[in-house]
Amino acid sequence: MTEKELPVLSSSGAENTLVFRRAFTEEEKLEIYRSRLEICQQGFQYILDYSSPYPAKDRFDDCSILFYVRADERIVASCRITPFVNNEWEISNNLPDDFNLNVDTDITVQLNRVYIDKDYRNQYLHEFMFYYFSDWVLQNTSYKEYFAICNAGLVRLYKRVGATPGQEEGFHLKKRGEHLYYFVKGSIAEFNSIVRSNYL
Repeated sequence: MTEKELPVLSSSGAENTLVFRRAFTEEEKLEIYRSRLEICQQGFQYILDYSSPYPAKDRFDDCSILFYVRADERIVASCRITPFVNNEWEISNNLPDDFNLNVDTDITVQLNRVYIDKDYRNQYLHEFMFYYFSDWVLQNTSYKEYFAICNAGLVRLYKRVGATPGQEEGFHLKKRGEHLYYFVKGSIAEFNSIVRSNYL
């Protein structure tokens, strides 16, 4: 499954048809990096590396599976899943030294780099994108669980789609200032089922 249409209401109330895809080509990935760059410049500067030709790309993009949502000719949302690679997760270097993720590395992926253009937020695009990405994962991989490290606002979103807190307390990530982050995890199949039942 590489392409699905997403009917989403625009802020004006008119329905737009968006298209969900997995990125296969280098051209698609470069489009994602450019979209990420625009969004990150507005509020997530800490992930950018301006010494790189692609400031919003990192070393985990090459071992991750990337997904995106296109509106006409423009990418308006993207996310990726990253497996446990070379004895580390994408988030490993930013976690507190005494933090234990406590997940099964053989069946778990990290959901990360979730970005939505400001004009498309609060329209259930998170839920639609998560549904189609989880559908793809269930049909094409052996991964069964996911986890995410997110801010308090996204914790509420993940709980709505079946995630549970890995721990109740928030914590600080290295190089991310004083914001509190939270560890959530869940079943990809349950995630998929809840979104299908409640949002589709």
